[in-house]
Amino acid sequence: MNQSVSSQGRDSSAVHGALSGLRVVDLTGDAGRFATKLLSELGADVVRVGAGSPGLPLADQAAAALGGVADWWYDGGKRRCPVDLGTGEGRDAYRRLAAAADLIVETERPGRLAELNIDYTDVSAGNPALVQVSITPFGRTGPRAHWLGSDLVAAAMGGMMALTGLADRPLNVWGRQAYNYAGFVAATSGVAAALSARSTGRGAHVDLSIHETVTGSIENLFMQYFFDDVLPLPKVAPRQGALHWLGAYDLAECRGGEGGYVMITPTPTPDLLFEWMVETGFEEVRRWLGADPADVLLDVTEVMDAVRRWIAPQDASEVWWEAQERHVAFGGVLDIAEVGANPQFGHREFFADVLPPGAAGANGSRVPDHATTGPQGSVRVPSRLVRWSDAGRSGTVPPSPPASIETRLDEVLASWAAPPTEARNGDAAGDASGGTTSVTDGSAASDAASPVGDASQVPDSDRRPLDGIRVADFTWVLAGPSATKLLGDLGADVIRIQSEERSTLVNSPDFPYYFVWNRSKRSATLDMKHPQALAAARRLIETCDVLIENFSAGVLDSWGLDWETVHEWNPRLVYVTMSGCGHDGPWRHVISYAPTVHAVCGITHLTNFADRGDVGPGFSLNDHLAGFAAAVSTVGALYARERTGEGQRIDMAQLEVGTYAIGAAVIRQSAGVSPPRPEGNRDGIADHVPNEVYACTDGFVAVTVTEPAQWLGLIGLLGDPRLDDPTLATEAGRRDRRSTIDAVLGEWAAARTATASAEALQAAGVPAGPVQDSHQLFADDPQHAARGFWQPVDHAVFGERTVDAFAGLWNGRRWHPRHLSPAYLGEHNFDVWADAGYAPGEIAEGIGDGLFR
Repeated sequence: MNQSVSSQGRDSSAVHGALSGLRVVDLTGDAGRFATKLLSELGADVVRVGAGSPGLPLADQAAAALGGVADWWYDGGKRRCPVDLGTGEGRDAYRRLAAAADLIVETERPGRLAELNIDYTDVSAGNPALVQVSITPFGRTGPRAHWLGSDLVAAAMGGMMALTGLADRPLNVWGRQAYNYAGFVAATSGVAAALSARSTGRGAHVDLSIHETVTGSIENLFMQYFFDDVLPLPKVAPRQGALHWLGAYDLAECRGGEGGYVMITPTPTPDLLFEWMVETGFEEVRRWLGADPADVLLDVTEVMDAVRRWIAPQDASEVWWEAQERHVAFGGVLDIAEVGANPQFGHREFFADVLPPGAAGANGSRVPDHATTGPQGSVRVPSRLVRWSDAGRSGTVPPSPPASIETRLDEVLASWAAPPTEARNGDAAGDASGGTTSVTDGSAASDAASPVGDASQVPDSDRRPLDGIRVADFTWVLAGPSATKLLGDLGADVIRIQSEERSTLVNSPDFPYYFVWNRSKRSATLDMKHPQALAAARRLIETCDVLIENFSAGVLDSWGLDWETVHEWNPRLVYVTMSGCGHDGPWRHVISYAPTVHAVCGITHLTNFADRGDVGPGFSLNDHLAGFAAAVSTVGALYARERTGEGQRIDMAQLEVGTYAIGAAVIRQSAGVSPPRPEGNRDGIADHVPNEVYACTDGFVAVTVTEPAQWLGLIGLLGDPRLDDPTLATEAGRRDRRSTIDAVLGEWAAARTATASAEALQAAGVPAGPVQDSHQLFADDPQHAARGFWQPVDHAVFGERTVDAFAGLWNGRRWHPRHLSPAYLGEHNFDVWADAGYAPGEIAEGIGDGLFR
C-alpha cells in the first residue's frame, strides 16, 4: 500500500524524527544536496540558504508548478531562507544562522568562505559546539583542490568508471551515485560529530573529499591491485560489462533480447541450479553436480557459458521467478514502471504520493494496493531510506514537497531559540520549534542518555566522534562490513563476531577481501550452535550500543537474537538489520546479492547505453549504498537515543536502498517527465550538455558543463566555429545540438592525452578529469598523494601492504587506522569476553569446548 501525503507537509508536533531538534544550515550545490536530504528525512530542521541548482522542468504546464525533478528529489521538507553571501547583509545573516546552528553542510569552492570571513574558524568562535562538513570535489588542500567537479568527473577520476561499461566505452552509473556516496559519508560524519558535541561541547570541521570517498568505496578495485601476488586476477581490474570480478554473476540475454535480461549466478548453492538444468534436459552440467562450490568457481567460465546457453531461449520474467522459488539467486532486469509495481514495495509502503503546494487532497488518504500511480497531480517518491520501529517519534518523517515560499531569517532564528533542555528531554513543544540539541558549556548529558561510553583511554590527539560507542558486528561479505568499517573509522569499538564454520572464502581473515573491508575492528568468535551461545551473546550485547547484521531474514531470530528479546536485555540498544528485501512481505525470502538487487531495483536497466541492455554497474554498488545507509541510520538512532533514552530497530531492505538511490527516476516516471530509460552517460536528473566521456590517445576524459561560465570557457578553449552559435548558451539549446558538441569535443580530445585534456579544460574553468584505473589512482594521482590518502601498514598475515584512509581530514588531521583487519579469528577473544564479564579461565575453557570458536 502506498502512502499519500498532504501538501501541508510535516506536523512537527506529532512527528519528530531521529534528528529532531538538530539545526542545519544547508549551503550546498548539487554535490551536497543529497547529504542534507538525508538529514531532513531524519527529522533535522534543514534551512537551505543561497541559490539552489535549478532542477529539470517537469513535462507540461500543470506539472511545471511542481518545480524540477532535482528540487523534488533533494529539497523536500527543507526550509528556504534567502541569503546572498555576496553582500555584507547576507554574510551577517549567515553568521547569525551559524551562531544558532548545530551543523553546517557546504559545498563552496575551497577558500571562498575564508575570503568572506565566514569559514569554520570564523563562525565557530562564538559557537564552539558547531560542526561544519565541507564537501568538495577533491578536498580543500592539495594540488587539485581548485579543480572543478561533477558527478561524472568524480566517477571517472575516482575509479567507478574504470569498472563500469565496456572496454572501449566507459559508463557512469545512473543517478549521481558518486555524489550519493559523498552525501552518505557527509551526513554520517556530521551527525556523529554533532552527537559528540552534545557531551563534549566541542564541534569539528570535516574536510570531505568526494574523490577520496569514491576511491575508497569500490569493492574489488584495490583488493585486486594490492593483492595481485595472492589472487589469480588481473592487477588492474578491467571494465567487463556486467561480469562480476568473481566471474559468477553476469547478465544473460533471453530470446534475442526480446525476452529481457536476467542476472544469472550459480551461487550460493550451485547444485540447486544444476539440478534444475538437468531436469530440463541440459545434461552437460551434470558433471558439476555434487562438486564443492569452491571447485565450481574454478570452472566458473565454463559454468556461466552453459547457463547463458541454457537460459537464452527462455523468458526472463518466467525464469527468474522460478529460480527464486528454487532458491537460486537470479534476478530479472526491471524498468522503472515495473519497479513501481513491485508488490514488495507496496506491502512495505515504500512509496509515497506527495501533493504539491496548493493541491487539493485529503491528508493521509491511501492508494489501493494495485495502484501504480498516486492521486492526480501527486508526485511519487521513495518515502524513506529504512524502516524504523518507532518512526513517528525517533525515525524518519513523512516526505514533503520542496518549499514553495521562503522563510524569513527572523523566523528561522526564533524557531532555533528554544532552551536546550526541551529538545534533549523530548518535549513536544521544544521539538516542534526546532530547539537546540547542543551542549555548549562543555558539560556532559545526563547519565541516562549519555551519547558515548567510556572513551577515557583515547588520547586527545586521536579523539573521534564515536569514541565509547560499542558495536556488536554480526555482518559478513560486504554490505554489513562496509557499514561497520565506517563506524569504526569514526571511533566506534566494532567487535566482529564470527564462527569458524561461517568464515570461509571472503569471510576469512586470510583472504584479501576480508583485509580490505574489516579494518578498524576487533575479532571475537562465538559458535551460535553451542548450548551456551545465547547466554554469551546476551552478556556481550548488554555491553553494546549497537547490534548490526546482514544475514537473510530470520537468521538472528532463529538464534534467539530477535529484536523483542534483545530489546528486553538492553533497551538502549540500536538494532540494525540489513536483509535483502526486508523481514516481511511477499519477497522477504528472495535471495539477493548486489548484482541481483541492481537488476530488480532498476539500477541495471538505467545504467546502460541506449543500444544495449546488458551492462549495468561493474561493481557491487548497492552493497556500498546499503553500508552507507546502515551507518547514517545508526548514528541517527544514537542521536535519537539522547532524546528518548531508548534504542530501536532499523529494518533495512537492501532492495529499497537501491531504488531509493535512483529516486529521481521514480519522480520522473510519476510526474509527467519522459520516462527514464538507458541513455549512456547523460545525467538523468538535469541532462547537462556536455556530460560525456571522450576517447584520448591513451584513455578517456570526462567533461561536464553545468553553468554559463563553463560553456564560455569551453568554447574559448576549443575555438571551433561549429560552436559559435548564441543558441548554445542555454542548456536547452545545447541539448538540441548534442551530437555536434560531442563531435567537436571528441575530435579535440582524440589528439591529446587524457591528463593533458583534463588539465587544459580545468584551466579554462570546465569540470573535467581522466578516467582513472587503480594503478593511476595509486601511482599517478597527485591529489591522493599530497593528502596522504594511501597509508603503508604492516599486517601480521599479509605483511607490508597499503590501505586507504577515511575520506577526508578531521579538524585538519588525517586519521590512521586504529586497528588493521584481524589477523585471525578470535584475535581479541580474551579482551572482548572479559569486557562481557568472563574470567580468563572461563574464556580459555570456552575456547576449548567450542563456545568461543
